[in-house]
Amino acid sequence: MQQMGNHADALVCWEIVASMGEGIIFADHENRIVLVNQAAEQIRGIKAANFLGRHLLEMHSPLARERIGGILEALRSGQLASHTRPLRTKGKVYENVYYPVRDPGGSFVGTVMLSRDITEKEQLKVENSVLRERIQSEQSCGELVARSAAMQPVFQVIRATAPLDSTILIGGESGTGKELVARAIHQLSRRSGGPLIKVNCAALPENLLESELFGYEKGAFTGAVRERKGKFEQAHKGTIFLDEIGEMPLAAQAKLLRVLQEKTVERIGGTKEITVEVRVIAATNRDLAREVSLGNFRQDLYYRLNVIPVQLPPLRERREDILPLAERFVAGFAAQMGRPALELTPQAQRMLTLYDYPGNVRELKNALERAVALCSGTQLGEGDLPAVFAGGSGAPELPQPPHSGTKPGSPLAAHLSGYQDRLIDEALESAGNNRSEAARLLGISRKTLWKKLKQREAGVTEG
Repeated sequence: MQQMGNHADALVCWEIVASMGEGIIFADHENRIVLVNQAAEQIRGIKAANFLGRHLLEMHSPLARERIGGILEALRSGQLASHTRPLRTKGKVYENVYYPVRDPGGSFVGTVMLSRDITEKEQLKVENSVLRERIQSEQSCGELVARSAAMQPVFQVIRATAPLDSTILIGGESGTGKELVARAIHQLSRRSGGPLIKVNCAALPENLLESELFGYEKGAFTGAVRERKGKFEQAHKGTIFLDEIGEMPLAAQAKLLRVLQEKTVERIGGTKEITVEVRVIAATNRDLAREVSLGNFRQDLYYRLNVIPVQLPPLRERREDILPLAERFVAGFAAQMGRPALELTPQAQRMLTLYDYPGNVRELKNALERAVALCSGTQLGEGDLPAVFAGGSGAPELPQPPHSGTKPGSPLAAHLSGYQDRLIDEALESAGNNRSEAARLLGISRKTLWKKLKQREAGVTEG
């Protein structure tokens, strides 16, 4: 009776195994196949009758037999609890899992191989990966990070024009990331293997700008003890980025126009024309069309530069990008400074999103560098941010000055000097220490601001 009961149980078990949707193959302790259910036949495209009694390794190619044999031995010895490998057949993907089977005494009885259809799961993985890449491409371009709708046209122009050699003029307020746009265009272009040479036209005195751009020959002027290649020659086969092009003097503008037209440069003190093959990207925070009407910028040069315009929106017009940028900056500065990962508190996030950023992305970056450096815990809170963020507005509040009809050296003049220093410091802090932007906030020229800072350093007071 016991034998009949065992036989009945075995028949029930077989019926259950035969009806399962997963493919099941069982091999005994000698690795002889003793069971193949219908699902396994369909998955592997085999007939059970052709494999029953045969060695399990006969189901695999000669190349795979040694590897599978090692796996079977590791399962038998207990070195492996299970082994999983994928199987692709007939446009489907299956997950094959080998399990050792042991009797109640722990003796090895055989190996069961279970095949599950994971085609849909794999397709979802691929779709998720494609979607993730698409979202990432929409939210970043080179080192630029943005999820706002305002930045998508910028990304589109970068990707569309990078393979070309057309001249590009990038406009936008100071600190919006114009250099990052130039770098992204260069990196995505066919010139990416060549140099990217940057020239800050506002930082160079007028008498040095031409020698920097075009180079000079030995003996061209006092101190020219050897020849020197200019930035255009250095950028040959690459890209030259002319930042703050609106600050370039008119005399230098005329010579730049000639280089753009002729594709040649002539060093100072030289007579030979040198061919340069360079892509030009220019940037400005000025309204160049207005500068042309005022006579400060050459109209012909403006049209030569403004072939493909790219206008960067200020950060206050793309507030969706503030927190992603902030998180990236915090993570980057924490890593640079050897700090543990820092988290922005909800209060700090709120302060960051409400601020107007007259200094744009540069101001955000500088503020967070300071905050990470001063933060003492694992959370970066509102107290770690510069005080100007507490007001929610970007421009410093400038109090009305006292009446300034005073003589130099008087007590009131000294008071006015202190007031002037305070305004300058507040503007520099608000602009992230960017002097061009600070000058704009103060309503003075960059040259005037530079002069006042020099006077302050020298201890000179103006009335």
